[in-house]
Amino acid sequence: MQSIQKVNKKSNRLKYSIIRFAPLILVVYLVIEAFTAFQEEDKRAVTARNRDYIKDITLAMANKLDDIFTNSLKSIEALTKISSDNIINDEIDVVYLAELEKMGQFDHLRFTNTQGITQTSSGEKIYSGDKWYFTEGMKGTSGIFVVMPTNSSMALIVFYAPVFQNGKIVGILSSSYDENTIKRFLDYKVYGAHASAGIVNTDGVCLIALESMKIQQTSIQGLPRYNFKSFLYTSQFDEVNRNRIIRAYTMRMPSDYEFQGETDDIQGYIAPLHTIPLSVYSNFPTEAAKSLYSMGLKAGRMLQFLLVIIFAGYIIYLLIVQLIIRRHEARLNRLANYIAKAENAIARAMIFVDAEKGTFEDLSSMPMPFPKKGILDNLVEGFIQFNDDMQNGDDFRMFFNVTIKERKVLNYIPSVVFSNTKPDGKKEYIAMVYIPVEVKRNVVYKGIILFRNITTEKSKELEANRKLSQALATAREASNAKTTFLFNMSHDIRTPMNAVTGFTAMAKKHIDEPEMVKEYLEKIDIAGKQLLSLVNQVLEMSRIESGKIVLKEQKSDIGNVITALMTTYGTHAESKGIKFTATIANVEHRFVSVDSDRINQIMANIIGNAIKYTLEGGSIDCVVNEHICDRKGYGLYTMVVEDTGIGMAPEFLEHIYDEFARESSTTVSHIQGTGLGMTIVKKLTDLMGGTVKIESEKGKGTKITVSIPMKWCEDIVPDAIDQKNVETHSLKGMKVLLVEDNEMNREIAEELLTEQGIIVDMAEDGDIAVDKLNKATPGDYDLILMDVQMPRMNGYEATKAIRKLDNPQKASIPIIAMTANAFEEDKKNAFDAGMNGHLAKPIDAQKLIQTLTDFRLN
Repeated sequence: MQSIQKVNKKSNRLKYSIIRFAPLILVVYLVIEAFTAFQEEDKRAVTARNRDYIKDITLAMANKLDDIFTNSLKSIEALTKISSDNIINDEIDVVYLAELEKMGQFDHLRFTNTQGITQTSSGEKIYSGDKWYFTEGMKGTSGIFVVMPTNSSMALIVFYAPVFQNGKIVGILSSSYDENTIKRFLDYKVYGAHASAGIVNTDGVCLIALESMKIQQTSIQGLPRYNFKSFLYTSQFDEVNRNRIIRAYTMRMPSDYEFQGETDDIQGYIAPLHTIPLSVYSNFPTEAAKSLYSMGLKAGRMLQFLLVIIFAGYIIYLLIVQLIIRRHEARLNRLANYIAKAENAIARAMIFVDAEKGTFEDLSSMPMPFPKKGILDNLVEGFIQFNDDMQNGDDFRMFFNVTIKERKVLNYIPSVVFSNTKPDGKKEYIAMVYIPVEVKRNVVYKGIILFRNITTEKSKELEANRKLSQALATAREASNAKTTFLFNMSHDIRTPMNAVTGFTAMAKKHIDEPEMVKEYLEKIDIAGKQLLSLVNQVLEMSRIESGKIVLKEQKSDIGNVITALMTTYGTHAESKGIKFTATIANVEHRFVSVDSDRINQIMANIIGNAIKYTLEGGSIDCVVNEHICDRKGYGLYTMVVEDTGIGMAPEFLEHIYDEFARESSTTVSHIQGTGLGMTIVKKLTDLMGGTVKIESEKGKGTKITVSIPMKWCEDIVPDAIDQKNVETHSLKGMKVLLVEDNEMNREIAEELLTEQGIIVDMAEDGDIAVDKLNKATPGDYDLILMDVQMPRMNGYEATKAIRKLDNPQKASIPIIAMTANAFEEDKKNAFDAGMNGHLAKPIDAQKLIQTLTDFRLN
């Protein structure tokens, strides 16, 4: 029976195919005749579709920009809160400002203090006190400021917010997007064609000009961004569309428009921004429109061609029509299956809402935590009871009470997000959205609640928040470390300062008792050296961090290093009742090429700490060894310092290299220190390609091993030494010009010099010194002691001016720098300026007299 039915079906299909053949010619003719009408109708349909498409794109672009600007303002407000603790003396750390700029992903991030001085992330300072956003920000408000472009500057959108510190405004933090970034926001594609939007203000001036709405630039019209309004008055715009678009950007209301392009009408749309008084406008790309029109034209011509082919081959087609029909039916069946699966997937999580009656019906195939039918309150309570992370149901109540029950038509799709824990323990995030399906007179009668899995997007958001929190924690840790350092340094500086002021007062009180005055002066000298040590360590750390230290390798004798250690620290240790030994063991190559000053600096910090933290009766051993190095021509030299001091806890060893780290503050331990010694040791050792190893036990002592590769060199031939006895040469009658702007420093130097019989003339600034020397007779001065930092003309400039004097004797007078700029680069700068020597402040009287003696003998 089934085979008979199949035969009958085949016979009927063949009969129907033959019957359809007769009208085929008529059909082909009618289709060809209708083609022209089809093309016109298709063009009208494409135009209408283009108009709707560009409207949707422009509105979406406006919403996108509003979201970007709103989030950017929130970001700058958040950054002001985390940066307030980093503003000291009306300035913010430039490195920290640059990190904030990266964090916020702005083109520019700047801080403006209360005087209107703006700091940029590059360290530049400019005046912004006359800016509108500065005035508004200092009133305590935050907002967005639009900087329109000029002939010499780009467009900017500035976000600003006041920075509060202890309830007081200390400045303005501002960020901005420049013209190039704004253009990237406005880029989009339409059917594969690149397109962009423009931005215009209420005066018809473009913030961002759109290429398709520019006219040729002339000397009268100015730059293209200024002639947007002029374009509206060209022949391409009729009066209706011109007035429509002018009214749109003036009154900030949305509107469509069209104007005559090169070949066809161009559809456009303009929509206002809600965050700032600007409007976004965009035109449907000509390339995309031409592509769509040509597609319709090609489709029609292809249809003609296919009809001819179908007609010519229809007889052959009849032979295989049954196979085609079967395949077609199979495809329809597969498509029906796909549709059924899609409908089933949607139906798994879909709720029908009758907003008018306040009821719902669950159309989902998956189990839900509420009845299949009921009132909306049952739906709300079911969700709240099932999900623990609903913030007590406030989000859901708002979603149902405001969005659904009030039945208002909103200009956005309302949604609420919740999370569920899957059987494998992982969380998944679901977005529930409400879509109106029946609306009458702007009132929603019926709607559908759908669910969408947003786990991927939410995970990215959570990860971004985690990284932001981590960056914030890092910044706070750095800030806390600096705060702790300043707290400790305040105490460590005040302690010796207290000794200086206290013993000075006591010396004045006992001025007639020479022995007591001498004792007080010795203690003042000790306190002064402690202060100098603190300042030197802090400055040294700053130079290391800024990368200004350059190793100066020179031939050295390891034996001399040990001798220097014994000489420098042996007596110091013994004065505290500590046994100190320094020995060389297993050193085959004593002569190496190394920066001996840095080696001494490393050992000075380590041994200095050992002496500080070793009690009376303890011992300190320093041993130097040579080991095999994997670099040819090098030896690995280890310097081991082991003491029987108080030791360190394991917890502190993990942070011993941190800047400003001390296990106990000076107040607790009564031992002076900055917490920078081991940081300097570690960084210098790393710079020299070495390693540091620390072993310590609380109450037993510490062992520190520094290993540094050093290049072997030939034996050092000592320079010929003048064996004649050193004689004291009188400086009496020597004429010195002392150039110093500080009155106290002048008084000290003058007293030291006149004690030696030196005739001293003084100048308070560099320009005065140049003038005095220029007016003097050659030979009036034998030498100049020159300060560097002075108000009007610094020492370098004064030296260069002296070297250019016409009189050769005056121009070649010896000049010695006497300055607080005491680093190696400072010495180099002095010699580069033409000076002959360098003395560092505070002035060492013996070095000063010896230097003057050497110059007089030469």
